[in-house]
Amino acid sequence: MTTIPVLRVKKGCAFDRIAPGGFRMLAALDTATKVLGCDLTLTAGTNDHTTGRHPDGEAFDLSVQTLTPAQIVRLVAFLRQTLGERFTVLYETPAQPSDTQLAAVAFVNHDATAPHLHLQVKRSTLYPPEESSAYV
Repeated sequence: MTTIPVLRVKKGCAFDRIAPGGFRMLAALDTATKVLGCDLTLTAGTNDHTTGRHPDGEAFDLSVQTLTPAQIVRLVAFLRQTLGERFTVLYETPAQPSDTQLAAVAFVNHDATAPHLHLQVKRSTLYPPEESSAYV
């Protein structure tokens, strides 16, 4: 039996709203499951956040608990390349990692509850750009 890697959602993770940028990130994450050959799990959509891009459906958090350092680095690089300059992809961690691979991509946030990936539409950026909304 062949295992098909999929994008999963942790119990309690909510998506009260998904903006166009949110759909773009979900598509990239779904493709990332195939690139890495393993399941990925979203832990936060609109839940657990009252500020920033999460409540607007423009940010997600992704668990990295089951990934190796090499897989995390590969995932960060893949998502940054796939999503492009209008998005931010951070390996967010409460303390500086001792692993040199992870330290190279880490964004230390002392308020983070655990290491995870944070994806969002970049600050001060509109997605999609206004010029593409003419097709709606």
